[in-house]
Amino acid sequence: MAGYFKKMYHSISTVLTGLGITIKYGINPKTEVTQQYPEVKREPPEGFRGKLFVDINICTGCTACARICPVDAITLKTVRDENKKLRPVLFDIDNARCIYCGLCVEACPVDNCLYFEKKYEFSAYSKEDLISHFGLGEVKPAESKTEDKKTEAGKEGKEAAQ
Repeated sequence: MAGYFKKMYHSISTVLTGLGITIKYGINPKTEVTQQYPEVKREPPEGFRGKLFVDINICTGCTACARICPVDAITLKTVRDENKKLRPVLFDIDNARCIYCGLCVEACPVDNCLYFEKKYEFSAYSKEDLISHFGLGEVKPAESKTEDKKTEAGKEGKEAAQ
């Protein structure tokens, strides 16, 4: 019987505590809690992991981010350009697969190349719209130019021998 009254007292006290907080905010308009969302947007806290972004112009194409991603959310293909530097031709981030662990950001050797934006509104109607496409597009690989020079030099040597 004592347990019954103890449970009754506990349930009544928790209801009154909740009502007390509601009344406190209802009477004092200076402590406004509700924000009008579409018009007023909340600033995310420090360390917030929103949408991944890549500054493709400073990306070295080392593929460290793609190799460390546990869910393979990053697709990265590189070629060597005229200066024999790796350049990312294709850099896709699948935000539907990303678990926002931050391993890719930590693995990136270039500062401020791969980072989380403060965006938290990037919903879409299809999965294809959740893929962020970065990359430089078609870059002529340096290997084809060196191969052309080798074949031309080989032809000249054969012609001279005849």
